[in-house]
This record gives sequence, C-alpha cells and structure tokens, in this order.
Amino acid sequence: MKDIIKFSLLLLNIIFSLLLVGSYLVSSVSPEQIWYPVFLGLTYPYMLAANIFFIIFWAFVKWKYALLSFLVIFIGINNHTNYIQLTSKQVYEGNDGVKILSFNVHHFYSYLENDKPDFNVIDFIASQEADIICLQETKLQRTGELNPIKLKDRLPNINHCQLAHQGEWNGPVTFTKYPIVNMGEIRFEDSGNMIMFTDILIDTDTIRVYNCHLQSFGIKTNEYSVIDSLGFEGQKIEEMKLIGWKMRDAYIKRARQANELSSHINECKYPVIVCGDFNDTPLSYTYNVVGDGLIDAFVESGSGISNTYRGKLPPFRIDYIFYSDYFEGFNYQRYKVEYSDHLPISTLLKRRNKQ
Repeated sequence: MKDIIKFSLLLLNIIFSLLLVGSYLVSSVSPEQIWYPVFLGLTYPYMLAANIFFIIFWAFVKWKYALLSFLVIFIGINNHTNYIQLTSKQVYEGNDGVKILSFNVHHFYSYLENDKPDFNVIDFIASQEADIICLQETKLQRTGELNPIKLKDRLPNINHCQLAHQGEWNGPVTFTKYPIVNMGEIRFEDSGNMIMFTDILIDTDTIRVYNCHLQSFGIKTNEYSVIDSLGFEGQKIEEMKLIGWKMRDAYIKRARQANELSSHINECKYPVIVCGDFNDTPLSYTYNVVGDGLIDAFVESGSGISNTYRGKLPPFRIDYIFYSDYFEGFNYQRYKVEYSDHLPISTLLKRRNKQ
C-alpha cells in the first residue's frame, strides 16, 4: 500500500514538473501562432509551489526523488526572479534622480465604491511627488476636479502633460516635470487599448516615455460570478467557454500589440522608459517581447512578489516599468492602496555612470 501511495505521489510530481517546464516555455510562443499554452503560463505560481512542496516532502521520505523538482526549479531560475525577489536591492537615498509613477486609476473610481469618483486617489498621486507620472484609464473631463489641467496643477513638480482619448471620455495621461519636445500615439486596429509616447528633455538628453495600456480581457463584472461559483451546469459551461474565448482573443491581440510596441522601441533613437498596464504576467509572450533588451524595475530594485492586480482574476503582476540601460534603477515600490483594481508602482532612475 505504501508503495502504491509513493508511486502515485511520484507520478503526480512528474506531472507538476512537466507543467512547470511548460509554463517556462509560454513566453517564447506567440499566441498568434498557437494560443492555448498561454493558460499554462497562468498556472506557474501554483506549479512552482507544488514542486517546492515535493522537494520538502521527498527530503523526508526518499531524498533522491527530490532531485526532479530541484532540477526543474533550477533550470527556470530566470523566470523565478521575474516573479520573486527575495531581498530588496538598489536602494538610493539621494535627492537627485527621476521618480517614475505608473498607475491604472480605473477611471478614478474606488475599487470598493465604483459608483462614484474617489478623490483620495488624487491626493495619493500628489503625495508621491513624482517627476514623470503615467496614468491609464483616466477620466478626460473638460471641467471639474478630474480635468487633466486641474490635476496637473495639483501635482508638485509637474509642468507639462499629454493626453489621448482611448474612448469617448477616458484615456491615458502622461504628466512630466520636463519639457515635452515631441509626442505621438500608437493605436491598434479593432481595439480600445492604445499607447502614447512622449519625448521629453532631461538636462540635454531626449528620453522617450511610453505610456501603455495593452489589450484588456473585456470580461464584464457580472461574468466574474462564473469564476467565483464552480459548477458544471450547461449554462455555466457556456459562460465559461465565452470567458475562455474572450481571453484567447485578448492574448492574440496583445501579442500583436507587443510586437508593434517592440518594433517601435527598437526604432527609437533615444533611451526609453516604458510604463503601464500590460494585462499580462512576467511569464508571457508580451513581457518577453516588450522587455527584451530593457531592464525591469522590479527585477533590478524590487522585493517580494509585487502583484499589481486586485480584481477577480488571480492577483498577478501585470503593471510594469521598463527602461534602457542608459538608466540605473533604485527604490522600486508597489503601493498597497485601495483606489483602483490595480496597485500603483514607482521607481527612481538615475543616469548610469558608464566608463
């Protein structure tokens, strides 16, 4: 009986190990070519936890079996550091540098009180005294406290702003302390999501800032009840299929958008800062393509896990700040505030001293 149990656990260990390896490979496969592995990427943290469990378990039962999960975890070390930073790095306490804040503000509606604007979020943004602020899903009102010009006047250090209509009444806004010398937009066919880019002058150097909001899943609030209540009734199965197709379509569109953004970055002759809501995890094609050749602020100076999504789907890190190696990053921070379905993030950038 013990042998049967041991064999069953070993078989389960092998399955979880293969699934973990599969999740590593997701970032290399474009959903445009083959889409269904993307869901395997969402299982990564759970497969990692399962393999850690088996290492501990086999260490007390039959230590040689623990080598399987140990090897599988070891070969994915780069993936783990994109998700988890065990110790904080790159701390800087000086007053110089450029502070970047990125935040999907959910139309300034509190995630808990989504029927009315929550003006506390404006107080929070102002309190950060950032030099460059990239906001996604803002309200673009012509009057009132949420008017971008009035918002700019509330923000210390901020002298300039760029905005774009993503919809009739909302869109991204980039606020900056530094003069704007050029601006533009990247709009996508058959999508309400978009990217703005802003060329700013820091001292004598031109820097391009991308404010990104990549393809959303488009799952309505009432559809999340299907996720919350497990069941196999015919109606629920159909609703779950609908959610699955929406996710598939979003992954495919996001892959195209990531490719377009990556090409735009590669053609840019300036150092870049890339901020925003990517709606995708660190084990995704989107992250791999956009982040190629850039530095992830969390990886360079963050700690912990830094999940940034607070909605119904699993709480992954889907908001990012990337930058060229022109910069060195310090003091990455995720703020645990309840003003949106996303959490804001910031980092401090300094020009890298090159020999």
